[in-house]
Amino acid sequence: MIVSAVIFLLALVMAGLAIWLFIYADSRERHDQLQLRLRAGEQAGATPHVSMEARLRNPVLRAACKLIWRTGVEVEPPTVAKILMVLAAIVPLAILLFGWFGGGIIVSLLLAFGYGILRNRAARRRRQIVSQMPGFLEAAMRVQQAGNTLEESIASAAEESEAPLRPLFESVGRQVRLGAPLDQVLVDAAEMHGVRDLRVMALAAAINRRYGGSLRNVFRSLIAAIRQRDSAARELRALTAETRFSALVLAVIPAALTTYIYIQNQTYYA
Repeated sequence: MIVSAVIFLLALVMAGLAIWLFIYADSRERHDQLQLRLRAGEQAGATPHVSMEARLRNPVLRAACKLIWRTGVEVEPPTVAKILMVLAAIVPLAILLFGWFGGGIIVSLLLAFGYGILRNRAARRRRQIVSQMPGFLEAAMRVQQAGNTLEESIASAAEESEAPLRPLFESVGRQVRLGAPLDQVLVDAAEMHGVRDLRVMALAAAINRRYGGSLRNVFRSLIAAIRQRDSAARELRALTAETRFSALVLAVIPAALTTYIYIQNQTYYA
C-alpha cells in the first residue's frame, strides 16, 4: 500500500510538472513571437498598440492605455502615465481645498465624468466598426473570389474602407507582414477594441490556415448575424429610450443636489 501511494503521488507530481512545462512552453513561444514582432516593428518604424499593451506591466497604466486607445486617440504610454500622475496630484489638492468629504465628491465626480466620456466615445467607435464590418467582409469576399489569399483580401478590403475600420485592419495587416499569424492578430484586436465579431473572423482564419477551404459561407453568416443584431439593438434602444433617460436623471440628481448643497452650506454637513 505504501509503495502504491508513493507511486501515485509521484505520478501526480509528474503530471503536474508536465502541465506546467506545457503552459510554460506555450507562454515562452508567445513571448518569443512578440519579441520578434517588436524587433521587426522597431526596424520598420511602426509599433502597433497591441504590442505596446503587451509590454506594459503596470495594470493601472495598461487599463488606462487600453481605455484611451479604444476611443481611437493615438497616444503613447508615457503620455498616459503623465496624465495619471496629474490626476493623482489633483486628489490631495482637492482634499486640501474642500476637505475630505467635498474633495472626495469632486474628485469622484471628475473621474466618473471623464470615465463616462471615454467609455461613450469607445462605445460609439465600436458601433461604427461593427456597422462597417458587413461592407468590409463583402469586399473581402469579392477579392478572395478572384483567387487571393485571406491576408491579401483583408488588406485590399481595408484600403477601400473608411475610419475607424481602416486603421484597425491596416494595423492587422502590418502585424501580419511582420510575421504574426492572422488569427492571433485578430484575437488581439478583438480584445483591444471589444469587437466580438473579430473573434469569429479569427476562428475562421485559424481553421482556414490549418485545414484550408472557402470562407465565403462563414463570412455570409457573419454578415447576416451582424445586420440582424444591429437591427435588434436599434429596436431595443428605441423601446427603452424613456426608461434609460429616467434612470440617468434619477442617478444624476442626487449627486448634483448633494454637491450643490455642500458648496452652498458646508456647516450643514458638519
